[in-house]
Amino acid sequence: MKELLQKFANTFANQLEKMTLEENEQRSVNHPIIFLFIGDSVRDALKTIININEEKWHNSSGILYFHAYQTDTVTHENVFSIKVPGQGLDRKHIRKGLYEAFFRDETILIELNKIYRRMVAKLAEYGKVYSSLQKVNISVVTSVHDPANILIQEFTLLLKSILRDSSKMIEVDLYGLLKEKQEDDSFALSTSLGISFLHELDSFQQDEYAFEKELQLTEDGFSMPVNHSSAPLFDLVYLLSDKNENGIISNDVEKQNYEIISNLNLLKNRKLITEYHEKMDSYNHQEFKKNIRGSSNEPVYASAGFAKVSRPNKQIALHAASQFFNELITGLRVSSRTHKLEKIISLFELSELDFQKYFQEKLPSAQKLEDMNGLMVTSSYQTVKKLSVREAEEHLFENGSKIFFATNFEEPIQEHLKQLNLKEKIERCIFEKIVNVEKYGLYSAYLWTSDTIDDEFSIMDEIRQMLLETKNARLKAEAKLEQYYQQTVESCDFKKSLLPFSDKKNLASFVNYFFDSVYRVKYEILTLEVKETILNQYLKELEQHHQFLHDKVVGINQALSILKQSAAESLNDSDDYLDRNIPEYYGDIIRTITAKLMEKHGASFISNERFFGSLLSLLENGARDLIDRLITICNREVLTHEEFHHSFEDELLKRANVRTQYGDSAFLTKEDLFKQLYQRLHQNSAIHIEVFNYTQENRHEERYFFGDFYSKLMNFAIEKENETRHFKVGCAHEKKSSGIEKLSLMGGFKLKDLMYYQKGTRYYEIYIKNGYEFHADFYNDAAYRTV
Repeated sequence: MKELLQKFANTFANQLEKMTLEENEQRSVNHPIIFLFIGDSVRDALKTIININEEKWHNSSGILYFHAYQTDTVTHENVFSIKVPGQGLDRKHIRKGLYEAFFRDETILIELNKIYRRMVAKLAEYGKVYSSLQKVNISVVTSVHDPANILIQEFTLLLKSILRDSSKMIEVDLYGLLKEKQEDDSFALSTSLGISFLHELDSFQQDEYAFEKELQLTEDGFSMPVNHSSAPLFDLVYLLSDKNENGIISNDVEKQNYEIISNLNLLKNRKLITEYHEKMDSYNHQEFKKNIRGSSNEPVYASAGFAKVSRPNKQIALHAASQFFNELITGLRVSSRTHKLEKIISLFELSELDFQKYFQEKLPSAQKLEDMNGLMVTSSYQTVKKLSVREAEEHLFENGSKIFFATNFEEPIQEHLKQLNLKEKIERCIFEKIVNVEKYGLYSAYLWTSDTIDDEFSIMDEIRQMLLETKNARLKAEAKLEQYYQQTVESCDFKKSLLPFSDKKNLASFVNYFFDSVYRVKYEILTLEVKETILNQYLKELEQHHQFLHDKVVGINQALSILKQSAAESLNDSDDYLDRNIPEYYGDIIRTITAKLMEKHGASFISNERFFGSLLSLLENGARDLIDRLITICNREVLTHEEFHHSFEDELLKRANVRTQYGDSAFLTKEDLFKQLYQRLHQNSAIHIEVFNYTQENRHEERYFFGDFYSKLMNFAIEKENETRHFKVGCAHEKKSSGIEKLSLMGGFKLKDLMYYQKGTRYYEIYIKNGYEFHADFYNDAAYRTV
């Protein structure tokens, strides 16, 4: 479910960009790009760069990726991969052993040729997404310490050779990732492996570098040479470390390096806009190469830094969804309290009127008591007037009255109670009258069948109270009955005549009184027993149904918990400055949106089919379908609101001042905001390599912004950069409103200028002395070496 929410957040962020980028071609690449990832160490880089490109590039579907791996790769429709040897190799000879194992197994080279040809064929299929297929860019990505990069010549030049059959121009850049953070016990060996690759790289980048090997194979198994002569292997080499030029290692440096690789490819290869401004200095790849090379005859290298200030759209989307759902659930709880007690009782068919209707329909009628007056009486009033009522009944009717009452009332009612099953009735009350009714719904049914929480109404408590009252009424009726039986006949409250010859009349009056009083109480006791039984069944059934409802509400609470957790976690690894006040600012907005929806669709709009409809149906498979439906509603009803579509700087300014008033010392002005954002861009875009500045003969720098050139923030940043810097500043104009990205380029340094190289060489040399072989024969025989 968290993946579902992350996809939702990513989609919102992307859609927000696309709303302002629909006609913007600068987020498309002009010519095909093939990314060549070499080694297990760049698996995460491959996965992340694919995601970055898919999020940012309009024609990312046409980008191809190749991965040479030893243990694991990435599954994706545009990823081609091949497994190279490496398992079980002696660590003393791991690079050389891998190289030799590759060429010992001819099937690997055959498979590599087949894969490369499939890639070229697929590239042709994607031709319509590019301006032209005449030029192809190859971007090679490897970690310098990964043993698999010993095959970098073969992988790169074979692909280049096969591409020449269909493309006139092929440019190859290398992105070498350096790891300087000492995290494990293998740091020294890892560094030595990295230094060995850099030594080889320096030989590859010599102007006189040449290569020839039988690598290309036809479908019939004939081999053909792959040639490269008198030119560096790579057009340009970027070295990107996890430590920046200030010696600092940040937590998200790996992600920054991957964004650098993506943005460098876009900067070099993007479609240019027709509208142009003199301050929109465009990046020129050949010019940058020339400027960093200067007059040096030795290979030189480049690096880069990257920073961005942007609206945290993903965090905003997750908080909006979480707060919207919380508002809805809170609304359901509040709504359940607004209904009158009498109405809720009647929904469960437990009102006094409901019981009377039930007794009339299901029990023998009390009117049948009048038939008892027809029972045979064979005595006189004078005989019974001194007797108790119990004794008088026995004398007058013997067992006739009891038999009549048992036959016509007690036995039918007992039989009815034996067969009494209110399950269907209770289910109908819960589901037809409450759960499936828009103004009540699942949550009301759950709350009303719960035990009392705070001051909320509970039908369970009401039933228990009814049971207590019914039991007391029955006991009271039983006491009243006993009282009737204990009094003497002549003391009973019926009309008596003192006239002579009134004996028969007085006896008839007593009999009428007796049946109307004593047996009516007995009938009342029977109905109270029936009511008790009904109420007890209600308690039992409602407890079971409440457990069912509880399990469903657990799904609601689980969804709410996941939403809150995802929203909170989205802020954990993010920028405190750019993310501040998100819950407070968007909490107010969500409350306003919810109130408008309530006004438009009614207080119970959550149960409207346009929104969630039947929560019970959505919860059949747990919380996932509920979250999925919430996402649909948020995309349609919430995130389309104008408050989610302000410009980056306007939104950030409003959010920063959500709890302050103009004139307060904490109030942030737009000028102050621009200054702070520019400083963050400057500080966070430090170059991702540490060099000895005093040894660097030719340091060339350029700065490029990605964003809306015509926005006030962009103009501020460009002006500020031109005021304080003395190098080329450009802007890749994009009609987007979510922020600014800054890419800093620096080049002109040599291997000996690198702190990594200076410190790592001693590890490399000590391992060499102890018998470690880092290079294959091609390097040992090479004419050009790193000095």
